[in-house]
Amino acid sequence: MTGEETQLKDKIVKQAIRSVRKDKKVDAVSLLSLSRELDVEFLEVTKYYASMEDIFLDQQKDNWKQTHKSLNKKIKKAKTPGDFKSVFDSFLEDFVSDLGPDADLHWEVCSFIPICLEFREQNKKVLTGKIKTVIKRGWPGKNSNVLDRQTDLVILSFYGFIDHIVHKPKKERAKILKDFRNMLNLHLQDRLFF
Repeated sequence: MTGEETQLKDKIVKQAIRSVRKDKKVDAVSLLSLSRELDVEFLEVTKYYASMEDIFLDQQKDNWKQTHKSLNKKIKKAKTPGDFKSVFDSFLEDFVSDLGPDADLHWEVCSFIPICLEFREQNKKVLTGKIKTVIKRGWPGKNSNVLDRQTDLVILSFYGFIDHIVHKPKKERAKILKDFRNMLNLHLQDRLFF
């Protein structure tokens, strides 16, 4: 993809976000209206996206691709329980610091578009596997039942945390993250998990 094509894709995404934020509905915005607002040919827009839903799905996939790439790299480097605990903490910190200014809109829109929800469920399974590895190696000594239950609780808490934090001002996110991370770390110290 050329630099010009990348710029056009970015413009399409930014205009889609502005339009959805203004109209408060994804289905009130069309690719045709985006092409008019951007003063580009309709075919130029449909060259990259087949629907408004595709725009948000593409963004969701790109965001998670970067998250997984970073997490995989850190997991591969980690050797000791302390390293894996650091991977867990940095995963949370990186996720929050990488949230863009339109994270609230992305999260809300992707919470009801069927193809985005389908991707979310697939992604959740992939993330669960990675987090389970981090917990197993960072907090050793858990039996498989405890490990499964703690991993499930971390994933459930994490998605609820995202839903909450995307609506908070950037300056408040660090404070909330600190409390959330401390809560999860206390939870993961329990080997029996009654």
